[in-house]
Amino acid sequence: MKILVIPTTDWIRHPVPNRLNFIFDLLAERHEVFVLHFGIGQFSNNPPRATFCHLIESGPIGVSDPSLFYLLNAPFHLATLIKTAKREQIDVILSANILPSFLANMTGVPIVFDYLDHLEESASIYYPGSLQGSLIQWFTRIITRFNLGHAASIITVTRDFEEYLMGIGLCDITVIPNGADCGILTPLPAGDAKQSLNLAGKTVIGYIGSLEHWVDLETVIRALPQIDATLLIVGPGLFTDYGNQLKELSESCGVAERVRFTGSVRFEELNRYISAMDIGLNPLKPIEKNQRTIGGKVFNYLSCGIPDLSSRMAALERFFGDELYYYDDEESFATQIDFILRKPVDRDRNRSLACRYDWGVLSRIYENVILKALEKKRS
Repeated sequence: MKILVIPTTDWIRHPVPNRLNFIFDLLAERHEVFVLHFGIGQFSNNPPRATFCHLIESGPIGVSDPSLFYLLNAPFHLATLIKTAKREQIDVILSANILPSFLANMTGVPIVFDYLDHLEESASIYYPGSLQGSLIQWFTRIITRFNLGHAASIITVTRDFEEYLMGIGLCDITVIPNGADCGILTPLPAGDAKQSLNLAGKTVIGYIGSLEHWVDLETVIRALPQIDATLLIVGPGLFTDYGNQLKELSESCGVAERVRFTGSVRFEELNRYISAMDIGLNPLKPIEKNQRTIGGKVFNYLSCGIPDLSSRMAALERFFGDELYYYDDEESFATQIDFILRKPVDRDRNRSLACRYDWGVLSRIYENVILKALEKKRS
C-alpha cells in the first residue's frame, strides 16, 4: 500500500513528535509511506529527526506564523499533492491538517482523516484574545467540517471526540488513543536520573511538552510555595511567549530558584528526565480541546513508571478512571502532591498500563482502519 501523510506540522524538525510520527515510521516498515513535508520557518534551525518515511518537500515560503505559512503556500501544496498522487500512484491519503487536507480532495485519492485534536480551537490558540484568532477559528471550523464530511473514514483519539463528531452528523469513526514508545521510554533508577540532572536529594514534580497557552502551569507555580519540591519543566515554547510569562510568574511568587526550565530535549533522552520525577504533571486549562482529548505525555510518564497528576479533564477521567490522580485548583493540587508522595509507587503497574498502548500495538489497529477505508472505496 502506498500512503501519503499530510501531517499537522514539520515532520522532522518540530521539537515534539506526535502520534503520526510514531505510527507511520512503524507502518513504513510494511508499506511505502510518503509525507508532505512542511518547512515551517519557526523550526528551520532545529536538528532533524530520523524517519523511515519518504519526505516530499512542499511549501517554499518558510514563514514562522503557522496560519500564514499554510495560506501563502496553498498553491504549492496543491501542486505537490496532485503531482505526488499521480507520480507515486498513491492508494490512500492520511491527513490531520486543515487547509492542505481541503486541497487533497482535488487529487481524487480516498482520504482518511485523523481528528487528533479539536482543530478549530488548536489553530486559533496561538492568537489568544485577538480578532485574528476568532477569524482563524471560524475559518478552520468550516474547512475542517468539509474535510471530515468528505473523508472515506475518520480516526480520533477519544470517545469524547467520537461523540462530538457523531453529534455533527458524521459516521464511520474509529477511536485509536494516543500511546507511548515503551521501547525508548523505559524506567531508569530515580537516584541516577536525578544525579545526572543535578537534582540529587530533591523531590521533583515535572512537566514534559510544549509551552503554550492551552497548558496551565500557572496553577502549578502559584501552588509551589505550599510544596517542598522542585518543578522541572521540560519542553520548548512554540509560537508564543508563554514560557517567558511562566518565568516572570515564578519570580513574582518567589519560587524561581525551585523552577527549572530545560528547553527542548531529544525524545531519545526523555526517559532520563521523566525518571528523575517523583510525579508527572498534566496541567491543562479547562478549554474544550483539553476536555475532549488525552495527550501523549500521560502515557509517557506511565511508561517510565511515574505516577500522573492531572487537571480534572472529562476525557482523561473517563479513560483512566482512578488509575491517575486529579486536582481542581491550587489547594487540591498541593493536597494531591502530598498524598501521592506519601504513597508507595508501583512503577511496574504504571508501566504495564502504558504498554497496553504501545505504538506498535496501536499502529496495527491504525493500519487496519486505513485498509478497510481503501477497500470500501474500491468496492
